[in-house]
Amino acid sequence: MTAGKRDARYRIAAAVRSAIEAGEYPPGTRVPGEKELAEQYGVSKMTARAALDLLKIEGLIVARRGSGTHVRESRPIHRRALQRLSATVWQAGQSLWDVETGGRTFTVDQLEIGQETPTEDVARVL
Repeated sequence: MTAGKRDARYRIAAAVRSAIEAGEYPPGTRVPGEKELAEQYGVSKMTARAALDLLKIEGLIVARRGSGTHVRESRPIHRRALQRLSATVWQAGQSLWDVETGGRTFTVDQLEIGQETPTEDVARVL
């Protein structure tokens, strides 16, 4: 695959991704297929397929046999491990908990503290 075709697949994937994020293609709706994308962007069907494959890998779209490619109904949860451990986060003084929870606050509503006798296996280790 030449550099131009490689760039084209990323450009097409970015355009479809932006349209999905903008709500042009709500969850469950069909996105343009290989043929439509190939005609729209003036590329081969294989390049258009590669662009759709990128979006499938990201979990944004799913292929339904016989009915085309659709926006995924439930969005996957992405962990951003590199971002949560980045210098910009730590220099900002945020804890891992704050980064993971996105600033949401949680309340502990069930807490039980007590002493118990350990099992024989646990006692041996302790």
